[in-house]
Amino acid sequence: MSENNKPSLSRRKFLQATSVAGVTAAGLAASSRPAAQAAPLPKFKPRGRLRRRPNFLIVMMDEQRAAPFYESPELQLWRLQNLATQNFLRRNSFEFTHHHVMSTACQPSRASIYTGQYPSLHGVAQTSGAAKSAIEQDLYWLDPTTVPTLGNWFRAAGYDTYWKGKWHISDADLYQAGSYNPLPSYNDAGGRDRYLEDIYLESSRLEEYGFTGFIGPEPHGSNPLNSGSSGPGGRGRDEVYAQLGSDQLQRLRRSDKPWLLVSSFVNPHDITVWGSLSLAGDLSGSQGSFYLAEQLVGSNVPRDLFGPAYTASSNEDLSTKPVAQKSFVTQYPKGFQPLNNDEAYHRFYYQLQKNVDEQIGKVIDTLTEDREQYRDTIVIYLSDHGEMLGAHGGMFQKWHSGYDEMLRVPFMFHNPKLFSGHVTSDALTSHADLIPTMLGLAGLDELSLGKELSKSHTQVRRLVGQDLSGILLGDDQPSRLDKSPIYFMTDDQPFKGANAVSVVGLPYKPVDQPNCVETVVAYLPTGPGGSKERWKYSRYWDNPQFWTTPNVQDVMTIVAGVANQPGNKVATTVVKQLNPTGGQIAPPADQFELYNASTDPAELVNLYGNSNYAGIQQVMAALLNAERSAKRLEPTEQPWADGTMQQFPFVAS
Repeated sequence: MSENNKPSLSRRKFLQATSVAGVTAAGLAASSRPAAQAAPLPKFKPRGRLRRRPNFLIVMMDEQRAAPFYESPELQLWRLQNLATQNFLRRNSFEFTHHHVMSTACQPSRASIYTGQYPSLHGVAQTSGAAKSAIEQDLYWLDPTTVPTLGNWFRAAGYDTYWKGKWHISDADLYQAGSYNPLPSYNDAGGRDRYLEDIYLESSRLEEYGFTGFIGPEPHGSNPLNSGSSGPGGRGRDEVYAQLGSDQLQRLRRSDKPWLLVSSFVNPHDITVWGSLSLAGDLSGSQGSFYLAEQLVGSNVPRDLFGPAYTASSNEDLSTKPVAQKSFVTQYPKGFQPLNNDEAYHRFYYQLQKNVDEQIGKVIDTLTEDREQYRDTIVIYLSDHGEMLGAHGGMFQKWHSGYDEMLRVPFMFHNPKLFSGHVTSDALTSHADLIPTMLGLAGLDELSLGKELSKSHTQVRRLVGQDLSGILLGDDQPSRLDKSPIYFMTDDQPFKGANAVSVVGLPYKPVDQPNCVETVVAYLPTGPGGSKERWKYSRYWDNPQFWTTPNVQDVMTIVAGVANQPGNKVATTVVKQLNPTGGQIAPPADQFELYNASTDPAELVNLYGNSNYAGIQQVMAALLNAERSAKRLEPTEQPWADGTMQQFPFVAS
């Protein structure tokens, strides 16, 4: 069956589709339909080489970290020879090489990127998966009437705004009636089902978030067809997302308005499904298994990937680090699956980077085919968060720490007119800077747009990031950022939830507290001759907002034995309160880390409590307090609390 022709529908799929949307697919063209605009575009004032208001193409990956310093010469050469799209974009770009995420994991990070605010304000603090379901009591999605998104900001300014690919900020899937089973938009072989795609397009699930064109379901869960490239025969969503992005770019060639398109890919996120159990299913050929080891057949990813610093990191005993780290290493195989930190695992991560680079290349090729569209479009290349990949005592994925492998990600601006070569800056930047920078490049005023958005959103606050447009356009020097720290926070606790039972039926406990993290990264003049060095300071704490009764008490019950076997069970219940009484416990004291990331880039030596660094520790603690106060905003009281009805105020400070 050709993917270019509308397939015939089985009765089952027809009933699924009509129960979800109640529409027909005849003649639908929702993805090319221009988005409704709130206001005409203001006049654009040229800046330097930027003579016209630009289009924006955001290319986003999932789980792709910035290249760590310990990558081997062989791996560095492989990058140059195999990541063709990345290297093409880099040739005419401005790249921030010390760029950091705002939060982790997937949902908190993505909501932060596309609102420009931290989870403390937008509320998306937890990630579904492991012990948590998508409808967990303490798991909240972004509400479209609270904090505006990038799409809301640009649509209010008059841009046409589109989203293709992975979203994972709200629950945007369509569900089959009477269930939590997402409606697929593909056939049983993973090929595109145009009828079901049209159902998603007509439902326009991201319209309230300022975007048109989303096609679900989200690439999440145990279905291999929902992976990036680990479905049967190496199929997955990324090849479809490349087609969707390319098709949208072709339609936009006829546009007489500036536009913003997010082309969001899955990989290298498929690294998260690698493990002993999924590999066993793969190698046995069992039905519904992931296609994993086969992706390394014929792979040219080198075997010598890392230098000695990685070995030292992966062999850490973590005895001088906050207790959450060792606990996370211990609990990981229970919450997910056992995983060998070996060569094949590492090589698979880089093969996935090559896979997604090829798919992104299809979108970039479509953009460059039209010279005018290409020259008028700024491409922004980034990832939602990094990947530990077994560093620091065998930590995997992106939780319960503030290490560079998790925090630092690519951040690149590409345009053939604006950048004649590859310019880099080691200025400290974060995802909080994305929206302010894009508004600056587009010549849009945050204050006036904020006032307009406050008519429809309850939590419109001043964006906490920095406008980097002056640096990109040569009006400003990156050195002005030397005194600007970055802030990171995470409250994500994937092993705390209603489904805290391992794949073999054994209940497990959450990661030991304190396990919520906030980090400040700053340059200090502590190097030779007063040169700048990069310092990192992290606080680990037990956030009572995520107790079972928030800010009152936390009740944890662990059942011994196999959960699904009959018979009596022994359960242990622990009650935690701020002011405990008999039989209760108090929350643990905060724990800390301090690293000189310039002299110790592997972050092996925790200097917290070392009297030789008491002055620096005091400075970094003060910076963390200041960053928290400035950026960790909280929701304002709702205007209906006193019974009055009024317009939501735009909080300008």
